[in-house]
Amino acid sequence: MADTLLIHFNPECADSASWSLVNNAGELTTMLAHGSLGDAAAIADKHKTIVLLDSTAIYLDSVKLPIKNPQKLLRAIPFALEEKIADDVDELHFVAGKTSSDGQTPVAAIKHDILKRILNTIESSGIKPVALIPDMLCLTANSSQWAVLLQDDRAKLQFDNFNAAEFDRETLPLLIKTELQRADRKQPEKIILFTLDGDNSTTEDISAIIPEQIELIKVSYNTHPLVIFCGQYKRALALNLLQHTYKPKQKVNVNWQRWRLAASMAAIWFCLNIGITSVQYQRFETSNKKLQVEIDNIYKKSFPESTRVVNARVQMEQKLDELKGLSQAGSNTSMMTLLADSSPALSSEKSVVIQAINYRNNTIDIEVTGANLQNIEQLNKKLNNSSLSAEIVSSSSEKDRVKGNIRIKHTNPS
Repeated sequence: MADTLLIHFNPECADSASWSLVNNAGELTTMLAHGSLGDAAAIADKHKTIVLLDSTAIYLDSVKLPIKNPQKLLRAIPFALEEKIADDVDELHFVAGKTSSDGQTPVAAIKHDILKRILNTIESSGIKPVALIPDMLCLTANSSQWAVLLQDDRAKLQFDNFNAAEFDRETLPLLIKTELQRADRKQPEKIILFTLDGDNSTTEDISAIIPEQIELIKVSYNTHPLVIFCGQYKRALALNLLQHTYKPKQKVNVNWQRWRLAASMAAIWFCLNIGITSVQYQRFETSNKKLQVEIDNIYKKSFPESTRVVNARVQMEQKLDELKGLSQAGSNTSMMTLLADSSPALSSEKSVVIQAINYRNNTIDIEVTGANLQNIEQLNKKLNNSSLSAEIVSSSSEKDRVKGNIRIKHTNPS
């Protein structure tokens, strides 16, 4: 399956964006790139594109309505949220996710004029995304843990899969304290705090207000949080803003009359081509049989000790390999060297368990699990030394374990 292009875009900084390709497992497959949307257009033309929208203009909530029909539910949602939203609901575009077992339906809303302006900016750069989703839903929160992301002067707080908010960073400690005191808000067992590597501001303020029974896990990311978003973005697709009137439309040529003559000529050419191809095939089949006989004769002359010819080409290659003394042992040298160089760090981190190892193109991808993301980050730091370069390419939370993928390669491959 072809990789997907993830673009992280803030409409308040429309002249810049960050992007990378991601595979079906939620792992980045290329280095993070930064530039204008136009710079990403060449890649977007060859890949399915999803835009992660960094914006405070998106309203997220949930409703509980006794309606099962999706169309009727969507029509009722604006009235159910009318008193909670400051804007006129007639000016808003609503999308609804799948209703959960407890009857709650997640909802996302954005003003029509803002969404149109964002789409115009993206599409004028030559990019036609299939989905536009809030980046604050691409963190690691679930029913038992919250997730916080600090980036520049902004903060994102995700309470569960479809409940999140974005606000000024300086208000984060007060907001967390308020949310923890809410009677209708379930307290988490853990809070995952993502901060840029080396950025320790605000962290102490948050630690001071977290109750002792709630575990605070601090995780550093390098350069850009897209390395976090890539492992979680799929579940946010349920609240894709490009639905209903904004759903991407495929171009269809409805002016059939203009192309009737061309289609008729193409049909005639197709029939003639089939006839010509059939004649050529018969000639090639005859020629191929003659060549096969000649190949068999050459093989018997070259290797007279062979009494049976099954596939002359394959047998010839096997004989040549034997003559050249080829060995398969050398192909694994790079992998064994990488494993040998990284084994001290791997064996020293007892809290991390290796689940799988994949080798390709002088690079090892190690799938590991740990009690928390801090363990995996610690292992990643140990693996980075004078001969090795390691990078966490994806991470995700599963129940009481954290899963990560670390990519290792030599800093100066021979």
